[in-house]
Amino acid sequence: MSEVRGIIFDMDGTLVDSRLDFDAMRREMGLPVGTSILEGLATVPYGPIREQMLNTMRIHELRGADAAVLFEGVTEFLDHIDELGIVAAVLTRNSRESTDRTLDRLKLSFSQVVTREDAPPKPDPTGVKMIAERWGLPTHQVIVIGDYLFDLQAGRRAGMRSILFAPNMLPHFADEADYVLRNFRDAGSLLHELQQGRA
Repeated sequence: MSEVRGIIFDMDGTLVDSRLDFDAMRREMGLPVGTSILEGLATVPYGPIREQMLNTMRIHELRGADAAVLFEGVTEFLDHIDELGIVAAVLTRNSRESTDRTLDRLKLSFSQVVTREDAPPKPDPTGVKMIAERWGLPTHQVIVIGDYLFDLQAGRRAGMRSILFAPNMLPHFADEADYVLRNFRDAGSLLHELQQGRA
């Protein structure tokens, strides 16, 4: 296994708990239960209905940005990888506006922050590949950490190892991940095992 020199984090549900109610967002946007929101929105033609849906999504995302709290151990792990010289980025399906508000509020800083305005949303691998290219790192030296299937799929399609962050019950797609992280307090030891080729 290759040395880890870069880490790409998802934001919502991984670094922060923004307490977004996706079911309420779908209902208010008129999307069927279980529909992925961005994919559902993409099927709606440009016009007043789409604009109303976009506004609903914006309201929810900004509300989430104002409510977001860091998961336990995140700050310590970010400090740890910074000390090791490992670069860090955020790749999120959120808007630039809500992402910047979240990161600014929580005083988080990353070498790159890529939102849905910057690259096709995950599970498309464009965003993760773009981040690695800007770093000048081969994909096998970059890992992806996220809480949802799309994070794992984006990493896999880019040739990166993926870590599923699952602080609660393991989701049905857990076997799509190369590794599972239950708490960021354990992230440093998992990273050490990866660096030593023991994981």
